[in-house]
Amino acid sequence: MSAALLQAPVTTPPVTIDKIVAVVNNEVITQSQLDRRVSLLIKRLAARDVTVPPRHLLARKVLSQMVLQRLELQYAHNIGIRVSEIQVKHAEAALAARNHMTVPQFEQAVASEGFTRAGFLRRLRTEITIRTLIMQRISRSVIVTRRAVDRFLAQARAADGTRYHVSEITLQLPVAADTAARQAVRKRARRILKKIEAGEPFSQAAIAYSQDPHALEGGDIGWRTVAHLRPSFARALRQMKTGDVRLVAGRGAYYIVKLKGQRAGVKGPAREQVRLREIMLRPSRRMSAFIAHEKLKALKVRLAHGAHFKTLARAYSEASTAVRGGSLGWVTVAGLPPALAEAVRYLPLHTVGGPYATTEGQMLIEVVARRMRAGITRNEARRLLRMRRGNALYVRWLQTLRDDAYVRYPSHV
Repeated sequence: MSAALLQAPVTTPPVTIDKIVAVVNNEVITQSQLDRRVSLLIKRLAARDVTVPPRHLLARKVLSQMVLQRLELQYAHNIGIRVSEIQVKHAEAALAARNHMTVPQFEQAVASEGFTRAGFLRRLRTEITIRTLIMQRISRSVIVTRRAVDRFLAQARAADGTRYHVSEITLQLPVAADTAARQAVRKRARRILKKIEAGEPFSQAAIAYSQDPHALEGGDIGWRTVAHLRPSFARALRQMKTGDVRLVAGRGAYYIVKLKGQRAGVKGPAREQVRLREIMLRPSRRMSAFIAHEKLKALKVRLAHGAHFKTLARAYSEASTAVRGGSLGWVTVAGLPPALAEAVRYLPLHTVGGPYATTEGQMLIEVVARRMRAGITRNEARRLLRMRRGNALYVRWLQTLRDDAYVRYPSHV
C-alpha cells in the first residue's frame, strides 16, 4: 500500500444535529418535528386556497400549539387515559366511512397528503386521547339543567333553520380578568379588525392571532345552524351580510367573526332516532382498555342470562347516565359517532350490542325503541349545551395548565 494512501484523510459523512426548539416539563420538541408539522400544514392550506402567513410566523403558531398538545398528552397520561389499538382501528374505519372510502382507499388518500401510515395512526391516537381528556373534563365540570334545555329547544324551534358559513378569530381573556384586562384584549381585537378591514386576508390573520383550535385552518368553522353557534354569534350574524366582519363580545373571549355565506332554512326530512341505554367503563391507570372490554363482555353474558340492564348500569357504569339505569333517552342515529351509528342501525330492539370502543370509553348499548322525527331531541340539545359550555371551560383550564407548566424555548423559531 502506498504512503499516499496511508496518509489520505479519512472522510466521514456530516452529522446533522437536531436542534431543540422547546422544552415541555421533561420532554423536548425538536426542529425536525416542528418543520415536518409546518410543511404538512402549508401543503394542506395551499390545497384549500388559504392565504398562508410567512413561514416564521406560521412556525411560531404551530410550535405554540405543539406545546399545548404535549401538555394535554402528559396530563392525560398522568391521570391514566390510554387509547387501545382497537379504538384507533375503529376511528380509522369511521373516518374512511365518513369519506365514503374503504380503509385501503383512505390509507392511500392519507399517504397522498404526506403522511406515513405509522405517522397518521400516531396523530389519530393523539386526537382520540385529547378528545377523551376533553370529555372527562367537561363531564366533571358542566351541569345542564332542564330549564336550560327547554330554553334551547324553544330557541331552536323559533329559528328559521338558516345555515351560516362562519370564520372566527378568538382572543381569550385571562383567567379572572379585571376591567383593565378586558379593555386590553378588546383594544387588541380592534387593532386586528382594522388590519383585516385594511386588506389583510382573514385566514392569514386567524392563523397569526387566533387562540382557537380552528386557527390553523384559517379560522374556518364551516356551515352551522344557530343551534350550533355561540349565542353571541347568532345575534350578530342575523344583522350581517355575506362578507361582513364584526367584533363580538362573548363569555371569556372577544371574537372577530366573518360571515362567508348563508343558506335559507329548509326543513329537513325526518331522521331516525333511537332510545338507548348504555353501560360504560372508562379505561384508566387502574383499568386498561383490554380489561374494560373483558369486564363488559362478562356483564353482557350476565344480561343474556336474565340480569336487568338498569341494575347493572347503576352498579357498574361510569357514565353520568348510571343514575338513570343507563338511559341516554332519544338520540338521532346520524349524530352518533360513525362506528356506533352503524352498529345502532342494525341492532335489533332489546338486544345488547358491544362492547364498542368510543372516545369516551368502552360501552355496551341496548336499543329500547325507534322512531322517525324531525328536529333536535332533548338529549342532543343537552349534549350541545354541555359541549358549548364545556369547551369554554376547557380552554380556561388549558390556560391554567400552561401557566403551571415548565416550558422553555432554548432558541427562537
